[in-house]
Order: sequence, then structure tokens, then C-alpha cells
Amino acid sequence: MNEPLRPETLALDALIEQTVAQAQDLAAGGDAESMLFLGTRHHAFPTTVIKDPVLEPVDKLVWMVIMLGVQETGGNTAFPGYDAIGNMANVASRSTIARSIAILRVTRWLTHCRRVRRRSGRFRGNVYALHDEPLPLADACHLDADYLTFLQKATGHSHSRVRAVARGVLHSMDEDIALGRNILAPEHPIERRLQLIVAPAPGHRRRFFSFTGNAVRQLRKALVTEQQPDDRHDHNSNLVKND
Repeated sequence: MNEPLRPETLALDALIEQTVAQAQDLAAGGDAESMLFLGTRHHAFPTTVIKDPVLEPVDKLVWMVIMLGVQETGGNTAFPGYDAIGNMANVASRSTIARSIAILRVTRWLTHCRRVRRRSGRFRGNVYALHDEPLPLADACHLDADYLTFLQKATGHSHSRVRAVARGVLHSMDEDIALGRNILAPEHPIERRLQLIVAPAPGHRRRFFSFTGNAVRQLRKALVTEQQPDDRHDHNSNLVKND
């Protein structure tokens, strides 16, 4: 891959290598799960994750819980386990947390960067990077050589939402290629800012980072369909309360 990468991605790559080396040098015993944050330090959460039209509320909450760990430790910390995420987010289901982490990785809010092994070759853990906006495809493929393979496998995930979101990313890539776009070409910063401003507006779905406007519409339509039984229940409950 010869496409130019953003300077911050190259800097993160160097930090990842340093983190892997440090993890390998740690005393034996226990797993070494690490996580990095790519982006500006925030005292509050970036509005981008709130406005994401594809992530469900639990996905955004899991992102925020992971982000809290980053804020409290300065950006280089252990990746929180499912129990820690569940306790802080008040999510009892480990499968729900696993689903959200898979979706965050599919949508490139979270990147699996490296597997850490002991000097003997035994697996110790993983290095993840959290982002303040979805990573461009070229950057994601540079930091995670298995990203496209993971994306393909995610279309067969046990959870229907993960399958749908993964297909949405792949369909967006196919749509861009069909239009003659280089999907690995760097995006202009102004275009990425427009995606933040325009894409989340009700009734007007431009592309949103990993997704074309068509993919966003399809995923939103599927989500509304899934939620219709609950919506009808809420509506009936409101009628009872009004009476």
C-alpha cells in the first residue's frame, strides 16, 4: 500500500511499536491487554460519537466507558475487561459488550493494532487504539493488517446487527469503487468536517466516514424496523398514561 498516511497515524504506529516492546519486557504472568488513544485529549466526549447515525446507544456507551479509562490514565492504559465495561456501563450481558466492541472495530472507531507475545512466543494480549472519529480506511489497514479479513468475517457474526453494519461498510466500499473512487485515497480535512456537519442531519443522509449515504439509510431503516415492537409498546403505554 503506497497511499500517503496522516502524520498522526505514523506517530501512533511508532507508539504502538513502543507499547508492544514495553509489554514484552514486563514480568511474566498475566495477560497484557493494552489500548492507545488516537486524537486530541478531551475533557468531554467528542460530539462525533454522539452524532454517529449507525452506532446504537449501547455502542456509544461502550466507546465512552473505554474513553474514560484513557482520560484517567493519560492515553496509554490497559484495555478494560468485559466485567469492568459492564459494571461502569450497567450492561449485564457480555455478548452485548462483545457485539459493541465488534461494531466499534468494524466502523473503525476502535482499531486492533497488535497481538503481544512473550519472548517465548506465547500470547500475552492485544494492543488497541481508540479514535475520536472513525479512522480512514488506509490508516486502519496500516495499523491493523487484518482489518479487511475481520470485516469479511464480521458478515458472518452471530449477531445480526454486526452482520448488517459489516455489510454496510463493504457495500459502501463497493459503491465507491463503482463510482471510480480510490477507497484508499486520503480524505480532505474539509470533506471529513462536512461529514460531521451534514451527515447526522435528520432527513439528509450524506456519507458518514465509513458509510455512503445509501448505506446509512439502509442501516437506519433496519434499526427502525427492529425497534418497531418497542415503539408500539411505548405508544400504547403513553395512551394509558394520558387516560
